Amino acid sequence: LAVVNEIQMLADPDRGSAWTAAVLGVPAEELHLCGEDVAVPIVQVLLKDTDDELFINRYERLTPLTVQDESLEGDFSRVQKGDCLVAFSRSGIFALKRKVEESTGLRCAVAYGRLSPEIRTEQAALFNDPHSGYDVMVRSDAIDIGLNL
Repeated sequence: LAVVNEIQMLADPDRGSAWTAAVLGVPAEELHLCGEDVAVPIVQVLLKDTDDELFINRYERLTPLTVQDESLEGDFSRVQKGDCLVAFSRSGIFALKRKVEESTGLRCAVAYGRLSPEIRTEQAALFNDPHSGYDVMVRSDAIDIGLNL
Protein backbone atom coordinates (compact mmCIF):
# COMPACT_ATOMS: atom_id res chain seq x y z
CA LEU A 1 0.00 0.00 0.00
CA ALA A 2 1.22 3.50 -0.86
CA VAL A 3 -0.40 6.88 -0.25
CA VAL A 4 0.19 9.99 -2.34
CA ASN A 5 -1.17 13.12 -0.69
CA GLU A 6 -1.96 16.47 -2.32
CA ILE A 7 -2.67 14.70 -5.62
CA GLN A 8 -4.07 17.93 -7.09
CA MET A 9 -0.41 18.89 -7.53
CA LEU A 10 -0.54 16.77 -10.71
CA ALA A 11 -1.93 19.91 -12.34
CA ASP A 12 0.95 22.12 -11.19
CA PRO A 13 2.99 23.15 -14.24
CA ASP A 14 6.25 23.25 -12.27
CA ARG A 15 5.94 20.27 -9.92
CA GLY A 16 3.29 18.05 -11.49
CA SER A 17 5.86 15.72 -12.98
CA ALA A 18 6.95 14.60 -9.49
CA TRP A 19 3.38 13.57 -8.64
CA THR A 20 3.00 11.87 -12.03
CA ALA A 21 6.18 9.89 -11.37
CA ALA A 22 4.85 8.90 -7.94
CA VAL A 23 1.51 7.71 -9.34
CA LEU A 24 2.99 5.76 -12.21
CA GLY A 25 6.20 4.57 -10.59
CA VAL A 26 5.45 3.57 -7.02
CA PRO A 27 5.90 -0.19 -6.53
CA ALA A 28 2.67 -0.91 -4.66
CA GLU A 29 -0.24 -3.29 -5.07
CA GLU A 30 -2.66 -0.58 -3.95
CA LEU A 31 -2.32 3.19 -4.25
CA HIS A 32 -4.41 5.74 -2.37
CA LEU A 33 -4.48 9.23 -3.87
CA CYS A 34 -5.65 11.99 -1.53
CA GLY A 35 -6.51 15.53 -2.51
CA GLU A 36 -8.88 17.79 -4.37
CA ASP A 37 -11.42 16.61 -6.94
CA VAL A 38 -9.64 18.61 -9.66
CA ALA A 39 -7.18 15.69 -9.90
CA VAL A 40 -9.79 13.07 -10.84
CA PRO A 41 -9.84 13.75 -14.61
CA ILE A 42 -6.04 13.88 -14.70
CA VAL A 43 -5.74 10.55 -12.87
CA GLN A 44 -8.34 9.04 -15.22
CA VAL A 45 -6.22 10.04 -18.23
CA LEU A 46 -3.04 8.68 -16.61
CA LEU A 47 -4.68 5.34 -15.86
CA LYS A 48 -6.18 4.82 -19.34
CA ASP A 49 -2.97 3.19 -20.52
CA THR A 50 -2.24 1.19 -17.36
CA ASP A 51 -5.41 -0.93 -17.17
CA ASP A 52 -5.61 -0.11 -13.45
CA GLU A 53 -8.99 0.33 -11.77
CA LEU A 54 -9.93 3.64 -10.20
CA PHE A 55 -12.25 3.77 -7.21
CA ILE A 56 -13.25 7.21 -5.96
CA ASN A 57 -14.15 7.80 -2.32
CA ARG A 58 -15.17 11.25 -1.17
CA TYR A 59 -15.07 12.20 2.48
CA GLU A 60 -16.76 14.98 4.36
CA ARG A 61 -14.52 17.43 6.19
CA LEU A 62 -14.97 16.85 9.93
CA THR A 63 -14.44 20.47 10.92
CA PRO A 64 -15.50 23.56 9.00
CA LEU A 65 -12.89 25.71 7.32
CA THR A 66 -14.00 29.31 6.87
CA VAL A 67 -12.36 32.55 5.82
CA GLN A 68 -13.49 35.63 7.71
CA ASP A 69 -15.42 38.23 5.74
CA GLU A 70 -13.37 41.06 7.18
CA SER A 71 -9.87 41.74 8.45
CA LEU A 72 -8.95 41.79 12.12
CA GLU A 73 -7.83 45.37 11.36
CA GLY A 74 -5.04 45.01 13.90
CA ASP A 75 -7.35 43.98 16.76
CA PHE A 76 -5.68 40.72 17.76
CA SER A 77 -7.90 40.44 20.83
CA ARG A 78 -10.53 39.11 18.39
CA VAL A 79 -8.46 35.98 17.67
CA GLN A 80 -10.17 32.90 19.12
CA LYS A 81 -9.24 29.32 19.96
CA GLY A 82 -9.05 27.28 16.76
CA ASP A 83 -8.08 30.22 14.53
CA CYS A 84 -5.27 29.92 11.99
CA LEU A 85 -3.46 33.06 10.87
CA VAL A 86 -1.28 33.21 7.76
CA ALA A 87 1.81 35.37 7.36
CA PHE A 88 4.12 35.65 4.37
CA SER A 89 7.52 35.64 6.06
CA ARG A 90 9.20 34.01 9.04
CA SER A 91 9.50 37.38 10.78
CA GLY A 92 5.82 38.04 10.07
CA ILE A 93 4.89 34.71 11.63
CA PHE A 94 6.74 35.48 14.86
CA ALA A 95 5.37 39.04 14.96
CA LEU A 96 1.82 37.68 14.66
CA LYS A 97 2.53 35.03 17.29
CA ARG A 98 3.76 37.69 19.73
CA LYS A 99 0.78 40.00 19.08
CA VAL A 100 -1.77 37.21 19.48
CA GLU A 101 -0.19 35.85 22.66
CA GLU A 102 0.08 39.34 24.19
CA SER A 103 -3.48 40.33 23.20
CA THR A 104 -5.31 37.13 24.09
CA GLY A 105 -3.25 35.00 26.45
CA LEU A 106 -3.67 32.15 23.95
CA ARG A 107 -0.57 30.16 22.97
CA CYS A 108 0.34 29.86 19.31
CA ALA A 109 1.86 26.96 17.42
CA VAL A 110 3.90 28.01 14.39
CA ALA A 111 4.75 26.35 11.10
CA TYR A 112 6.69 27.53 8.09
CA GLY A 113 8.56 26.01 5.19
CA ARG A 114 12.07 25.99 6.66
CA LEU A 115 11.04 23.90 9.66
CA SER A 116 11.69 20.19 9.30
CA PRO A 117 8.65 18.08 8.36
CA GLU A 118 8.79 16.50 11.82
CA ILE A 119 8.60 19.87 13.60
CA ARG A 120 5.81 21.11 11.30
CA THR A 121 3.86 17.93 12.04
CA GLU A 122 4.52 18.32 15.77
CA GLN A 123 3.29 21.93 15.72
CA ALA A 124 0.13 20.93 13.82
CA ALA A 125 -0.48 18.14 16.35
CA LEU A 126 -0.16 20.64 19.22
CA PHE A 127 -2.69 22.92 17.52
CA ASN A 128 -5.08 20.03 16.83
CA ASP A 129 -4.90 18.65 20.39
CA PRO A 130 -7.46 20.49 22.55
CA HIS A 131 -5.47 19.65 25.70
CA SER A 132 -2.02 20.82 24.55
CA GLY A 133 -2.40 24.46 25.53
CA TYR A 134 -1.76 25.62 21.95
CA ASP A 135 -4.99 27.17 20.70
CA VAL A 136 -3.98 29.16 17.61
CA MET A 137 -1.85 28.29 14.57
CA VAL A 138 0.31 30.95 12.92
CA ARG A 139 1.81 29.66 9.69
CA SER A 140 3.23 30.65 6.36
CA ASP A 141 1.29 30.53 3.14
CA ALA A 142 3.69 27.91 1.78
CA ILE A 143 3.26 25.00 4.19
CA ASP A 144 -0.26 23.76 3.57
CA ILE A 145 1.04 20.69 1.76
CA GLY A 146 1.14 17.78 4.13
CA LEU A 147 -0.40 19.42 7.18
CA ASN A 148 -3.84 18.58 8.43
CA LEU A 149 -5.31 21.38 10.48
